[in-house]
Amino acid sequence: MLRKNTYIFALGLLLLPAITSAKPLSLVDGCAELINIYSSKNEKHLLAAQTTSLSESLRAGYCLGVIEQYAKSEYHCRSDWFKRAEFIAKYVLEENPPSESKLLRLSCEI
Repeated sequence: MLRKNTYIFALGLLLLPAITSAKPLSLVDGCAELINIYSSKNEKHLLAAQTTSLSESLRAGYCLGVIEQYAKSEYHCRSDWFKRAEFIAKYVLEENPPSESKLLRLSCEI
């Protein structure tokens, strides 16, 4: 039993750098990914599903989910999700973009 626990502990130590180096999801990065996948609100890029990686899809889905959920929680936010994603994605190259809550609030005003 001690040997099994030692292996589990060693495995945990090996995986620790991979776990701690994971980058948290960013709304700005996710929206940039979403804009890259869709050329317009209704038109998909040719073969978008085949050329989009799992991580790109995850980031794009995070953006879309956050935007839609915020719109549901804020009665005054009825802007088009694509325009809001474009607005947020503009901050991708900025070193210190506004907070996610501020970006969501500002995107509702467009």
